[in-house]
Amino acid sequence: MRAISKELEQMLEAYSPLVQEGRQVAIGLLDGTVHLEKGRKGEAPIQIRVSLLDQRLNMTVDALFQGL
Repeated sequence: MRAISKELEQMLEAYSPLVQEGRQVAIGLLDGTVHLEKGRKGEAPIQIRVSLLDQRLNMTVDALFQGL
């Protein structure tokens, strides 16, 4: 098993309480996303998946949510 960085550890501490059965938490990064979901029986309690984007995002929060 690999060691995790302090930044990832902080994200897990902050968002782990939100991860519930059937509910996924997605965290946006400048060049990808981190997805947290509850592990199945026999797996780690929280599964972490990282998806990289082809290009780096340069958006403000206002611009991101303007279309909602």
